[in-house]
Amino acid sequence: MTVGGASLLYLSRDDVAGLGLPMSDVLAAVEESFRLKGRGEVGLPAKIGVEAGGGAFAHAMPAFVPAAGALGVKWVGSFPGNPARGLPAVSGLIVLSDPATGLPTAVMDATLVTALRTGASAGVAARWLAREGAAVAAVVGCGVQGRASLRALAEALPGLREVRCRDVHESASSSFVSELSAELPGLEFRVCDSAPEAVVGADVVVTAIPMDGGRPPLDAGLLVAGALAVALDYDAAWTAAAMAECDRLVTDDLSQTQATKAAGAHLAGLPVIDADLGRVVAGLEPGRRDAAQRILCLNLGIATHDVLTARLAYERALAAGAGTRLPL
Repeated sequence: MTVGGASLLYLSRDDVAGLGLPMSDVLAAVEESFRLKGRGEVGLPAKIGVEAGGGAFAHAMPAFVPAAGALGVKWVGSFPGNPARGLPAVSGLIVLSDPATGLPTAVMDATLVTALRTGASAGVAARWLAREGAAVAAVVGCGVQGRASLRALAEALPGLREVRCRDVHESASSSFVSELSAELPGLEFRVCDSAPEAVVGADVVVTAIPMDGGRPPLDAGLLVAGALAVALDYDAAWTAAAMAECDRLVTDDLSQTQATKAAGAHLAGLPVIDADLGRVVAGLEPGRRDAAQRILCLNLGIATHDVLTARLAYERALAAGAGTRLPL
C-alpha cells in the first residue's frame, strides 16, 4: 500500500557513479558541514555500531542539517576481508527523508558517497591545518578512500607537486598511479616500498588502511616538523607513540571520538585531543599555530558529511532523471 501516492528515488551504485559528482562540490559541502557543526547548528549524535569479527563492523549514522534541508541516516559496514572476495571493503545504504514530513525521499548506495565525503574531509583538514606551501603528500592505503583523498588534496592544496603512495597490494599502488596520474597530470607520483618510506619528508600524510588489528606500520620519528597527518582509519596506521609525539591532535568530532575511545576497541592510546575540526573551520578555535607544528587530524567520519553529500547526489539525480522511482 502506498502512502498518499508518495514515492522515493532509488539510486544504485552504478546510478551514483554515473552522476559524476565533482570533488570540488563535495569538498565545499563537507567544509560547510564542518562549519555548521562547529557552530552547533546540526543534529549529530555519536554513531552506534556493532563489531562483526575479524576487524569488521557496522554503524548506524543519523544526522540533520537544517540549513541544507538535509535529514538522513547511513547504515554502513567495513569488512576488511571483502577485497579478497572481489567485494568493496566498505558498503552500505543512505536513506534521505523530507525534513518537513519525515517521509523517505531517497535510498542510495553509500559506497561512493562514503569514499567521496571521507576524501573530502581529508581535503578540508589539509586546507585548514597543513602548513603554507605544502607540496608533498603521502597516501598510505591506495583504495577508494585513498584515491578520493588525493583528489581532495589536489583541490585543497594549490602547491601540491609530489605524491608518494604505498599499499600492501602492489596492484593497488599501480592502479592508483595509473588512474590518478592521468587525472592529475601536474603531479609527480612515486610508489614506495614501505609506509615509513612514503611518510618521511611529506608535508601531508593521509592513511586509509584496513582496521584489521595488526601492528600499525607508522611509528614515532617519521613525521617531519610542520607535517600534517590525517588518519581515516582510526588507530590502524599510527602507533600510540607516534600520536603522542604530535604537537596537536584534532578530530572531526570530539564527542564521537571520546565515545569511541571509551568503548575500548580502538584509540586506547589516544592522547588528549586539542581541537574539534568543525570549530576550527567555524573560526572558533585556532588551526595551525606555527609552521613547525606536527598535527594529527583523526577523522572517524561523521553523518552530516554523508547526508550533505547524499543530498548533492539526490539533487543531481533529479536534474538528470537518474535512478528508479519506488512507491512507499
